[in-house]
Amino acid sequence: MKRRFKRSAFDRRPQIARDNRERQQQRSLRITEGWWIAWLLIMVTGISGCAQTEQAKTMETSGFLGDYSILQPGKEGEALLVYKNPQADFSMYQAVYVEPAIVLMSKKSNVPQEELNRLADDLRAKVIWKLKEDFLVVPKLIPGALRIELALTEAEPSDVGMDIVSTIIPPAGIVSGAQGLATGTRAFVGRASVEAKLTDGNTGTLLMAAADRRVGGRSLDGSMDSWDDVHQAFEYWADQLAQRLHDWRKTPKPATKN
Repeated sequence: MKRRFKRSAFDRRPQIARDNRERQQQRSLRITEGWWIAWLLIMVTGISGCAQTEQAKTMETSGFLGDYSILQPGKEGEALLVYKNPQADFSMYQAVYVEPAIVLMSKKSNVPQEELNRLADDLRAKVIWKLKEDFLVVPKLIPGALRIELALTEAEPSDVGMDIVSTIIPPAGIVSGAQGLATGTRAFVGRASVEAKLTDGNTGTLLMAAADRRVGGRSLDGSMDSWDDVHQAFEYWADQLAQRLHDWRKTPKPATKN
């Protein structure tokens, strides 16, 4: 017969090994849970915010503004190309008429025309909404009104999935940065270009013209909507135009030369 020996009460090595394995499993579980919580916080923060856009370095003009030789590179905070009539007196305008925005897209664009029309309508709506704070916005051109014409010349949605990946994972961000240096934009983000001109409703005299291009910033904010970068660019342009006109209306009328 085999003799059985009782294990000593002091021999706890198997129990210690099991305890160590359990502690390692719990530690791994806590780390995994921590990563998931961090990811969810990033996603919630990104979805609940508004995307921030930034100005591109270059843009292609569409011909909408006609003579581009009068435009100059904009200063910091201005559009890429700007012209302001030195004799313009914006304080004389109480009413403004915003023409329906037109679409002048490159043939390379594959965005459906219906989508482009909706974007153009959104651009005009945002401009009107901002101008209502200082002007009487009229439904048709009337004598003495300031006339604003807008052209949407570029509109590309972001790649939602790749935008998120390139925001979080450094290698994709490095590739995106390299493209930005070469093209003036970032990879995977949305982009838009507009051209605008302001004229006197009576004489048709050109008072101001501008052309600008903006792209999505490197942020998770709003990244679940592929058109969010474009809409945020519209919001920015509407704000800037309204603020410029607000400031110019307070500027004394330029002195005329005898």
